[in-house]
Amino acid sequence: MSTKYALLGLLNIRKMSAYDLAKFAKESIGYFWNESYSNVHRTLKILAEEKLVRKMPGKGSRNKNLFEITDLGKEALSEWLSNHEHSEVYRNELLLKLFVSKKKDYPSILQDLKRVLGELLMQREVYYELQEFVSTKQDNLSYDLVLDYGIVENEATIKWLEKAIKRIEEEL
Repeated sequence: MSTKYALLGLLNIRKMSAYDLAKFAKESIGYFWNESYSNVHRTLKILAEEKLVRKMPGKGSRNKNLFEITDLGKEALSEWLSNHEHSEVYRNELLLKLFVSKKKDYPSILQDLKRVLGELLMQREVYYELQEFVSTKQDNLSYDLVLDYGIVENEATIKWLEKAIKRIEEEL
Protein backbone atom coordinates (compact mmCIF):
# COMPACT_ATOMS: atom_id res chain seq x y z
CA MET A 1 0.00 0.00 0.00
CA SER A 2 2.77 2.46 0.86
CA THR A 3 4.41 1.91 -2.53
CA LYS A 4 1.45 3.75 -3.99
CA TYR A 5 2.10 6.74 -1.74
CA ALA A 6 5.85 6.62 -2.20
CA LEU A 7 5.35 6.97 -5.95
CA LEU A 8 2.70 9.67 -5.56
CA GLY A 9 5.07 11.59 -3.30
CA LEU A 10 7.94 11.33 -5.76
CA LEU A 11 5.71 12.37 -8.66
CA ASN A 12 4.57 15.29 -6.54
CA ILE A 13 8.18 16.49 -6.71
CA ARG A 14 8.40 16.25 -10.51
CA LYS A 15 7.07 14.46 -13.60
CA MET A 16 8.97 11.27 -14.43
CA SER A 17 8.97 8.11 -16.50
CA ALA A 18 8.78 4.74 -14.77
CA TYR A 19 12.51 4.31 -15.36
CA ASP A 20 13.34 7.77 -13.98
CA LEU A 21 10.99 7.20 -11.05
CA ALA A 22 12.73 3.94 -10.09
CA LYS A 23 16.13 5.60 -10.48
CA PHE A 24 15.10 8.68 -8.47
CA ALA A 25 13.62 6.44 -5.76
CA LYS A 26 16.87 4.50 -5.51
CA GLU A 27 18.96 7.68 -5.29
CA SER A 28 16.72 9.62 -2.91
CA ILE A 29 14.72 7.29 -0.68
CA GLY A 30 16.51 4.05 -1.53
CA TYR A 31 18.40 4.07 1.77
CA PHE A 32 15.17 3.47 3.65
CA TRP A 33 12.59 2.52 1.01
CA ASN A 34 13.35 0.09 -1.82
CA GLU A 35 11.29 -0.31 -4.95
CA SER A 36 12.08 -2.56 -7.89
CA TYR A 37 11.54 -1.28 -11.41
CA SER A 38 8.88 -3.93 -12.01
CA ASN A 39 7.00 -2.86 -8.87
CA VAL A 40 7.22 0.80 -9.90
CA HIS A 41 5.86 -0.06 -13.35
CA ARG A 42 3.05 -2.24 -11.96
CA THR A 43 2.06 0.37 -9.35
CA LEU A 44 2.09 3.20 -11.92
CA LYS A 45 -0.41 1.21 -13.98
CA ILE A 46 -2.70 0.87 -10.94
CA LEU A 47 -2.31 4.57 -10.08
CA ALA A 48 -3.25 5.49 -13.64
CA GLU A 49 -6.33 3.22 -13.50
CA GLU A 50 -7.32 4.95 -10.23
CA LYS A 51 -6.76 8.32 -11.94
CA LEU A 52 -4.19 9.32 -9.31
CA VAL A 53 -1.54 9.81 -12.00
CA ARG A 54 -1.81 10.34 -15.71
CA LYS A 55 0.40 9.48 -18.61
CA MET A 56 1.39 12.72 -20.28
CA PRO A 57 1.01 13.14 -24.01
CA GLY A 58 4.25 12.75 -25.92
CA LYS A 59 7.43 11.14 -24.70
CA GLY A 60 10.19 12.17 -22.34
CA SER A 61 13.90 11.47 -22.54
CA ARG A 62 14.84 8.10 -24.02
CA ASN A 63 11.39 8.00 -25.62
CA LYS A 64 9.79 7.01 -22.29
CA ASN A 65 6.25 7.78 -21.18
CA LEU A 66 6.14 10.55 -18.59
CA PHE A 67 3.73 10.44 -15.65
CA GLU A 68 2.43 13.24 -13.49
CA ILE A 69 0.35 13.29 -10.33
CA THR A 70 -3.25 14.43 -10.80
CA ASP A 71 -5.28 16.63 -8.46
CA LEU A 72 -6.99 13.46 -7.22
CA GLY A 73 -3.54 11.97 -6.61
CA LYS A 74 -2.50 15.06 -4.64
CA GLU A 75 -5.63 14.71 -2.51
CA ALA A 76 -4.90 11.02 -1.86
CA LEU A 77 -1.29 11.85 -0.96
CA SER A 78 -2.43 14.61 1.39
CA GLU A 79 -4.89 12.26 3.11
CA TRP A 80 -2.17 9.63 3.52
CA LEU A 81 0.28 12.19 4.92
CA SER A 82 -2.28 13.24 7.53
CA ASN A 83 -3.60 9.81 8.60
CA HIS A 84 -1.10 9.42 11.50
CA GLU A 85 -0.43 5.78 10.63
CA HIS A 86 2.84 4.26 9.58
CA SER A 87 4.43 0.86 9.52
CA GLU A 88 8.02 -0.07 10.05
CA VAL A 89 9.30 -3.48 9.09
CA TYR A 90 12.88 -4.02 10.14
CA ARG A 91 14.84 -7.13 9.28
CA ASN A 92 18.60 -7.43 9.37
CA GLU A 93 20.00 -10.75 8.21
CA LEU A 94 23.51 -9.89 9.39
CA LEU A 95 22.28 -9.34 12.96
CA LEU A 96 20.38 -12.61 12.76
CA LYS A 97 23.55 -14.41 11.64
CA LEU A 98 25.52 -12.77 14.42
CA PHE A 99 22.90 -13.73 17.00
CA VAL A 100 22.91 -17.43 16.06
CA SER A 101 26.66 -17.72 15.36
CA LYS A 102 29.27 -19.54 17.43
CA LYS A 103 32.97 -18.76 17.78
CA LYS A 104 33.84 -21.02 14.81
CA ASP A 105 31.63 -18.79 12.65
CA TYR A 106 33.33 -15.54 13.68
CA PRO A 107 35.82 -15.38 10.77
CA SER A 108 32.95 -15.37 8.26
CA ILE A 109 30.89 -12.97 10.34
CA LEU A 110 33.92 -10.70 10.64
CA GLN A 111 34.23 -10.55 6.84
CA ASP A 112 30.57 -9.58 6.57
CA LEU A 113 30.87 -6.93 9.28
CA LYS A 114 33.90 -5.39 7.57
CA ARG A 115 32.13 -5.41 4.19
CA VAL A 116 29.08 -3.66 5.67
CA LEU A 117 31.35 -1.16 7.43
CA GLY A 118 32.99 -0.33 4.10
CA GLU A 119 29.58 0.13 2.46
CA LEU A 120 28.42 2.42 5.26
CA LEU A 121 31.59 4.50 5.06
CA MET A 122 30.89 5.02 1.34
CA GLN A 123 27.25 5.77 2.10
CA ARG A 124 28.37 8.40 4.62
CA GLU A 125 30.19 10.21 1.81
CA VAL A 126 27.02 10.13 -0.29
CA TYR A 127 25.07 11.60 2.63
CA TYR A 128 27.54 14.48 2.92
CA GLU A 129 27.23 15.15 -0.82
CA LEU A 130 23.44 15.07 -0.46
CA GLN A 131 23.69 17.55 2.41
CA GLU A 132 25.36 20.04 0.10
CA PHE A 133 22.69 19.45 -2.56
CA VAL A 134 19.77 19.72 -0.12
CA SER A 135 21.12 22.95 1.32
CA THR A 136 20.67 24.56 -2.12
CA LYS A 137 16.96 23.70 -2.31
CA GLN A 138 14.14 25.92 -1.17
CA ASP A 139 11.59 24.41 1.21
CA ASN A 140 14.10 21.71 2.13
CA LEU A 141 13.14 20.96 5.76
CA SER A 142 11.55 17.59 4.88
CA TYR A 143 14.58 16.47 2.87
CA ASP A 144 16.94 17.82 5.51
CA LEU A 145 15.21 15.98 8.38
CA VAL A 146 15.19 12.65 6.52
CA LEU A 147 18.83 13.14 5.59
CA ASP A 148 19.68 13.95 9.24
CA TYR A 149 18.01 10.69 10.26
CA GLY A 150 20.08 8.79 7.71
CA ILE A 151 23.30 10.43 8.88
CA VAL A 152 22.60 9.74 12.55
CA GLU A 153 21.65 6.12 11.83
CA ASN A 154 24.69 5.70 9.59
CA GLU A 155 27.08 7.11 12.21
CA ALA A 156 25.61 4.99 15.00
CA THR A 157 25.87 1.83 12.89
CA ILE A 158 29.46 2.64 11.88
CA LYS A 159 30.35 3.12 15.54
CA TRP A 160 28.68 -0.17 16.50
CA LEU A 161 30.37 -2.05 13.64
CA GLU A 162 33.81 -0.76 14.61
CA LYS A 163 33.20 -1.87 18.19
CA ALA A 164 31.83 -5.29 17.13
CA ILE A 165 34.75 -5.90 14.75
CA LYS A 166 37.25 -5.03 17.46
CA ARG A 167 35.58 -7.34 19.99
CA ILE A 168 35.44 -10.27 17.56
CA GLU A 169 39.08 -9.75 16.51
CA GLU A 170 40.08 -9.79 20.19
CA GLU A 171 38.12 -13.02 20.66
CA LEU A 172 39.85 -14.79 17.77
